[in-house]
Amino acid sequence: MGWLYIKPIIIRSDSKWGSMFSNLSNLSNFRSWVVLAVAALPLRAQLTSSLCPNVQLSATDFQATELFNRKGDNGAALDADLQEPVHFDVRVVNNASGKYDHSDIIYVERAGNLKYYDGAANAKSVKVIGTITVHATPGSQDDNGLMGVVFDPGYETNRWIYLWYTPKATVNQPMTGTGQNRQLRLSRFTLKSDNTLDMTSEKSLLKILGSKTDQWHCGGPMQFDAYGDLWIAIGNNSNDLDPNACNTGGSVLSQTDSSQSAEWGSSNTHSMRGGFIRIHPDDAAPKGYTIPSGNFGQYWADQFDKQGNATLAAQYRDTSKVLPEVYVKGERSNYSCAVHPTKRWLAWGTVNYAGASDEFNITNHPIFTGFPYFMADNQPTCSHNKSAAKPTNNSKFNTGVVDLPPAIGGTLNFSTTNENVAIGGPIYSFDASLDYQYKFPPHFDNHWFIGSYASSHYYVVTVDSTASPFKAIGSPQRLDQTGLFKNVSFRNYLQSMFGKDGALYILNYDGQTYGSPFDPGVTRVIYKGSCQVPVSVRQAVAPYQSIWISPLGITIRETGPHVVSLYDLSGHRVWKDQGMGPKEYRLHDLRAQVALRPGLYLARVNTPTGEVSQRISVF
Repeated sequence: MGWLYIKPIIIRSDSKWGSMFSNLSNLSNFRSWVVLAVAALPLRAQLTSSLCPNVQLSATDFQATELFNRKGDNGAALDADLQEPVHFDVRVVNNASGKYDHSDIIYVERAGNLKYYDGAANAKSVKVIGTITVHATPGSQDDNGLMGVVFDPGYETNRWIYLWYTPKATVNQPMTGTGQNRQLRLSRFTLKSDNTLDMTSEKSLLKILGSKTDQWHCGGPMQFDAYGDLWIAIGNNSNDLDPNACNTGGSVLSQTDSSQSAEWGSSNTHSMRGGFIRIHPDDAAPKGYTIPSGNFGQYWADQFDKQGNATLAAQYRDTSKVLPEVYVKGERSNYSCAVHPTKRWLAWGTVNYAGASDEFNITNHPIFTGFPYFMADNQPTCSHNKSAAKPTNNSKFNTGVVDLPPAIGGTLNFSTTNENVAIGGPIYSFDASLDYQYKFPPHFDNHWFIGSYASSHYYVVTVDSTASPFKAIGSPQRLDQTGLFKNVSFRNYLQSMFGKDGALYILNYDGQTYGSPFDPGVTRVIYKGSCQVPVSVRQAVAPYQSIWISPLGITIRETGPHVVSLYDLSGHRVWKDQGMGPKEYRLHDLRAQVALRPGLYLARVNTPTGEVSQRISVF
């Protein structure tokens, strides 16, 4: 048994992508790609689950609803001036009883508009809620602008959102003209009660030096995990559009121009560019965030200590050599970011500049992925004498450690004969306690969704998490057109994520790159098949029939004493109560009482008859 996968081999008139979004000169060329041949790979049995052993998934099980788009077609809310939507986040809205009601969406356009989709039954509408003045012009060929947005985990009480953008030059920030550096910025804002942006509330958390040209791979995709840590993808921010120049000391490895050198960012451990950072926003002075344990410097210092290399370990603990915010290094254009809801696996797609070199990556610890020296399965980017086992950055633009960790090849090196423009997607974790009847089925539990901007193909893949590094098991299973999502429209797919309602949300860019779009928008995919796993409301074994743990709370019907506790995913107890006799603990009340962050928790009830434990979701 194996996967059934049909791989398209495609050609087009313009064969080279220099940027995440560059060189699609017009959509007619893009849509004229021709499928020349197909290759069938081994067949694997259909996705299955022990929770519904007799249920096989089919395309009719999945219903796609276009929530909003530029044309207002297919029943979608109309956003007639929708232009270059590049990132979004989903907010679950509960009713007065603390039960799920609907989901809203906040999204950004590259030229600076922040928009809000109200998903309430009596609304279904879109409005502009703020505009950020950014260094971006509609139709301009670069990755500057308003590029990322995310809700704070405590949004329901603090009303915070985070935006990633490149600010416009001002009198006090004259970042204009040739040779002058601009900024990549992460700021926190507050939304007012009417969901409009309070421009006076901006608190800048990060201001990162951009390249002199500041043209490509400026970052933006970000996600909070269940621990309240914020993960952010930042590209190499270098103008590496000509791979041939690398062979002559030009682009990528330039020693004369930092904006032409990825060694200034991607392989520079004292730069946040060219990888991922991880911080914990908490309003702590002066930065507004703290550093979670286990980031790049700390992790590799510990590894080098184990290898007996105390000198190198000391360098990695030196924050003047390794920025503490850094989690992954060695990336070029990593315009996607997904974190496993409970296991903290980081997943993404990497767009490399040479055909057939894109890769998808997933890791459970900090790594160096190789760029600008290696790409795909550690293939050299050009002629150099670097070693993948012991790469070094000897560039004059390097301000970090010279001796780098081993380069890790892609988890899945999956692309066509031309650029595939790899866009990573979410890792699904089935939560039986989620009280939403349209959530995705357990068949996809711990499966990774990935896609392609260029071909608008979408796949699901299983990974071997016991391998180091992770490796894909079998080949990706095609979901669009010929698969389970054949009724879902993928139009230049750019981002997908699972909302806390258990549904899959997909952003379609749909248009000439940096130009006038055709019909961009966001689609929600829900499951309506027969595998409707009942919400777990109790431990269904004696003698615990009198204890219920549900998404609404914890109900105890025993007459004796009890101890009730909630633990976060790292095992720390965040709340405890002792009581006597029948009692009900409503999560809606507890969230306000003990300031629980949205996420997954372990609820535990101890009584004289024993213990009941169950994972629950807190919105």
